[in-house]
Amino acid sequence: MTIQVYEHHDIHDMDAFSGCRTFKSPIKTIGGELVPDFFALVNEEHEPLPARPVSKGYKLVSHLEMFRQQAAQLTDSALPTANVSVKDTVLDGGLRATREVHFNDVRLDMPVGRLTDSMVARMDTINSVDMSWAFQAFAGAYRAYCRNTQVFGGEKVYHAKRKHTRNLSPESITANSIVGLDLRPDEWREIMEQTLCHKAGRGAAETSDSAAKVNVALLGQMMHRFDQERADLGSNMWAGYNALTAWSTHVDRDANWLDEDGNERSRKARTTDANRVPHVRMQRQNRVRDVLNSPAWAEKLAA
Repeated sequence: MTIQVYEHHDIHDMDAFSGCRTFKSPIKTIGGELVPDFFALVNEEHEPLPARPVSKGYKLVSHLEMFRQQAAQLTDSALPTANVSVKDTVLDGGLRATREVHFNDVRLDMPVGRLTDSMVARMDTINSVDMSWAFQAFAGAYRAYCRNTQVFGGEKVYHAKRKHTRNLSPESITANSIVGLDLRPDEWREIMEQTLCHKAGRGAAETSDSAAKVNVALLGQMMHRFDQERADLGSNMWAGYNALTAWSTHVDRDANWLDEDGNERSRKARTTDANRVPHVRMQRQNRVRDVLNSPAWAEKLAA
């Protein structure tokens, strides 16, 4: 396996993929007859690539065109792209390729055990032209990932994995992986009401705009946290993500917020015992994962 790595700071720099143009080419027998329903993979010079034939239903996704489309989507998004670190990796002469984008101006505080690890937001996109890899897109704050969909040292907020079939839409997947998607306060409230703040038992109350019963005090805190985060990050999914991780990490601090009428509210931290804090923090981290895996969160990303 040959590996070429290019590191730079421009999402529009496609030099790494300039020699990776791949095309389907009809296959002919020795007698000159076309082989039905199968094609060879060739480069721009129509030289055959070291890959097995693909079927007519195989969706060939060019690295160059796909990453150009992604760069255009990023430019049109709310994510800051002036200060990024990009790592492009080309394997086996272009049969496989990955792009890793770190958004250095979007820093997120991730709970790691009893500590908090500050990481930057990132996106990773994986592609192949020879059927060896499925098309994948990750977004989140994490140290590393692997192609079996796992991430390490952090969390992912979006992941998609698709085979190269006719229905593959890489432009839709990369658009959804750009988690700088707009997230209005009312949308954040709806997600919280359906997930973290949902409460059907004692102490629940109906909100003015939803029949769902919620933990009103917790909802007030999460709305306040979201407002704080979007002041720095913008009104997007990252702000919501940071609000969740802040709640799951700072379990031993008093919470103060303004209610819908502008009145200051406060709630004493229930956990002050140092031996209890790690347990509560882990419980909250599990609840945050439930939010990130919930239909409410997924529906917003797919909107």
